[in-house]
Amino acid sequence: MIDLTRQIGEIDQHLHKEEIVSLAEKHGQLIIDNDDQDILSVYVELKRYETYIRGLIEHLKGPALEKALESGEDKFSYDDAIVRITHRVAWDFSSDSGWIEIHQLIKELISEKKEREIFLKENNNEPSVIDPETGEVLEGFSLSKEVTQGIAIQF
Repeated sequence: MIDLTRQIGEIDQHLHKEEIVSLAEKHGQLIIDNDDQDILSVYVELKRYETYIRGLIEHLKGPALEKALESGEDKFSYDDAIVRITHRVAWDFSSDSGWIEIHQLIKELISEKKEREIFLKENNNEPSVIDPETGEVLEGFSLSKEVTQGIAIQF
């Protein structure tokens, strides 16, 4: 496999996000253009790295925040990157009766929507449909759908 992975600290620190993405695109194209590469094998291996990196970042997030807070600033430059301390507020609206009513209505509508989707899927391409509750004969319909392909990797 082409040597794509780097040790920590080996991606040039002066590169900005767009340049890092561009570098990744160039490396990706090298793999695609190289007929000796098993592209599926490379992809699966990189998905393993992605899983590892996400887990590593999640584990380091808290201690990194503690270190960043030591600066006493909300925004500063560190190791050729801009670090910002973000603040997120989570509101609890559950003490308001009006909000509770609206929230419950939304949940009921979502449930009705799901039931309607099931009904529509089951009765797709039918010349006519009988409403099970009213017995009314409804016009037939045909749902449009788009089928896309993707790739999922599971470890």
